[in-house]
Amino acid sequence: MFERKKVDITDRITAKFHENGMQLYVDKQSIGHVNYGATGNQYNLESGYMQENNKIYQYADVQAGATQKYADCDSEEGWC
Repeated sequence: MFERKKVDITDRITAKFHENGMQLYVDKQSIGHVNYGATGNQYNLESGYMQENNKIYQYADVQAGATQKYADCDSEEGWC
């Protein structure tokens, strides 16, 4: 089962500067841009990404709970 979680990807972000701000990337994929302004920085991120408390997060579907990797086959005489 999967659940949607907010994952901190700040350490994976790279940027390219342009005239009024910078373009943001994760694994060479553009995820948005930051514009500089008199009132501060404006973050314009693609859907599925957000900025909060000087960090950038991605919403991702992650597996909930423990994954079962072993099947008990004793009642089947070794066959599953």
